[in-house]
Amino acid sequence: MRGILLVLLGVTCWGFSATCVSFLTDHNGVDVPWLACVRLFVSGLLFLIIAFVKDRDKFSAFARDKTLIRDLIVYILVAVVMMQLGYMSCIKLTNAGTALLLMEISVPMVLIVECVRSRRAPRLIEYISVALAAIGVVLIATQGNLGSLAINPLGLMWGMFTAVANAGYILIPRRLVKECGTLVLNGVAFFSASFLFMPFARPWESPAMLDVEGWFVFAGIVLIGTMLAYAAFLQGAYDAGPVIASLIGVFEPVSGAVISALWLGTIFTGWDILGGLCIITMMILVALKK
Repeated sequence: MRGILLVLLGVTCWGFSATCVSFLTDHNGVDVPWLACVRLFVSGLLFLIIAFVKDRDKFSAFARDKTLIRDLIVYILVAVVMMQLGYMSCIKLTNAGTALLLMEISVPMVLIVECVRSRRAPRLIEYISVALAAIGVVLIATQGNLGSLAINPLGLMWGMFTAVANAGYILIPRRLVKECGTLVLNGVAFFSASFLFMPFARPWESPAMLDVEGWFVFAGIVLIGTMLAYAAFLQGAYDAGPVIASLIGVFEPVSGAVISALWLGTIFTGWDILGGLCIITMMILVALKK
């Protein structure tokens, strides 16, 4: 129960974060690499400070087990760098709700990996789930006209890219969370990943020109949409398991779409809603199976 509640809290915070990202990129013209770099640097630094106070002894896990360093590098590249770049780029090119729906295509990816790990063939309900996910993406991308793309093709590509990264984010860090804890893992991973963005973002050369509202929104991304979201989701995914964690993600696009519609006035078409319902139904089917 704790795992389910923590995952639910985490994905709701991500829905809020997606709308904040959309606000900053659309209304303030903030560059994606700059936002990813500064967000990771600030949140990583805060995580490290908190971890040093609360879980100082867990930093030694990397010295005790060298394979954790290998897992950490993979986690940073796939689940942090790829995720942030794809996630924010897709939001900028589409909208918060669509980007979050496309990201949830990670659910059938997680199912496939779990089937391979368990050395079993997919069950009927899993085939249906994958088909529903594919139909949902097609409806959102084509708006019912199968002869052309109604969505920005680059936005669709970044959405699929983010789904792969999200599957890695769910599957990769279980041992890292067990050995290091969420505070140490997030602190080290985020702070390290920020330096990979710095050669491209160069935040010291071109600081974003944000007004007071913009800085409040940025603070919301760091404190709520990053620190609270990642800490809650990672611990929840460890408690509840990767498949259950990916299924509860159904609330993330819903919260993102609702917040985006109420705050930014984003309009969703009937095809968007129908495609979203296919993706959500897919997640519910797999949840019922579990």
